[in-house]
Amino acid sequence: MTALALAAVVFVVLWAVLVVTALVLNPEQSLLSMGMSGLARGRAPWLMKASLVARGLSALCLVAALPAVLGSGALALIGLVLLWVWGVGSAALALADTDMPGEQPTRAGATHALIALVAYVAGASGAVALALALRGEDATAGVARWALPIALAATVALIAQFAAFGAAGREARGAEAAPAGAPADDPSGDPAIAPATAPAASAAPAAGVPPQLTGGSDAGQSKRAPVSAASLSRGLAGCAGLLQRVFVGLLMLWTLLVALGI
Repeated sequence: MTALALAAVVFVVLWAVLVVTALVLNPEQSLLSMGMSGLARGRAPWLMKASLVARGLSALCLVAALPAVLGSGALALIGLVLLWVWGVGSAALALADTDMPGEQPTRAGATHALIALVAYVAGASGAVALALALRGEDATAGVARWALPIALAATVALIAQFAAFGAAGREARGAEAAPAGAPADDPSGDPAIAPATAPAASAAPAAGVPPQLTGGSDAGQSKRAPVSAASLSRGLAGCAGLLQRVFVGLLMLWTLLVALGI
C-alpha cells in the first residue's frame, strides 16, 4: 500500500468517526428523512463540516494513488476526473450551509444542493468507471470483483435517493400551492380530484428535509388517488435521508476497499 492509499484509508476512518459523533450529538435529526448536511446546522456543526472535508480528502488521495496501478486508457482518465469532482465537491459542501426544514430557501442552500447534485453524480459515475478500469488490469482485477458491485449498488442508491427527494418536492409544491384554509390538493398534483369536503391542511415542512427539496406534509388529508401510489410516494419521501446515507456509505466503503486493495 502506498502512502497516498494509506492516507485515503485514514480519511475514510476519520470521516466515519466524525459523522457518528455528530449523529450522537444531534439525536433529534431523523436518520430516515433528514439529509446528512443538516448535522452541519445542529450541535457542534464543525464535526459535520470536518467530515465533509475528510470525505473529500479521502477521494483526492485515492485519485492521486490510482495512476500508479491503472493504465492510461480513456476509461481510467474519465474515472479519475469524476472521482476528483466528487472529492472537491464533498469538501466544498462545508462552505455552503444547507437550508433547514421550515426555513425560507436561501442562496447558500441552493448552492449546497447544486454542489451535492454534481458531486453525487460524479462520485457514482467515477466509481463505476474506475471499477471497470481496475478490472482491465491484471494486477487489480481482484479488487474490481467487489469494487464494481459496490459501485453499482451506490448508483442504485443514488437513483433511489433522487426519486425520494423528488417525491418530497412534489408533496411540498402541492402543500404550498393550497390556499390557507382551503382543501389541500390531491398528491397527484391535480386539484380537480381533491374532495370538496376534505379538511383544511396547512403547509408544514416535511420532517428533516431541506426546503429547496421539500417543505410540506400531507398528513390528515383525504385522498381519492390510488392508495398504492400515494403510499409509495409518502414512504419514499420519508426515506430520503436514509437513502442518502446508504449512497454515501457505499461510496466511502468503495473508497476504503479500493485503497486497501491497490
